[in-house]
Amino acid sequence: MRLKLLMRNDCKLCDDAIIELKLALEDFEGVDYECINIDHDDVLQEEYMLRIPVVLHQEEIIQEGIIDFFTIHEYIDGYFTNLGE
Repeated sequence: MRLKLLMRNDCKLCDDAIIELKLALEDFEGVDYECINIDHDDVLQEEYMLRIPVVLHQEEIIQEGIIDFFTIHEYIDGYFTNLGE
């Protein structure tokens, strides 16, 4: 499972989001994330400029704005629980 973190440079909320993501992912094997700087992509910048940071999984928005450990952890846990059913 791979999450995407849409972010920008010099963004305090983005820095906080990285910390929260790292904490949430500690409990799961095979889950990682990539940071995507929207400043390098005009299309992403137009769509997400006022919404960053944004955490995505398979193009589904998990959370945006203020990213927290609990929401990310709950999403990943639910994803793996549903795979097992």
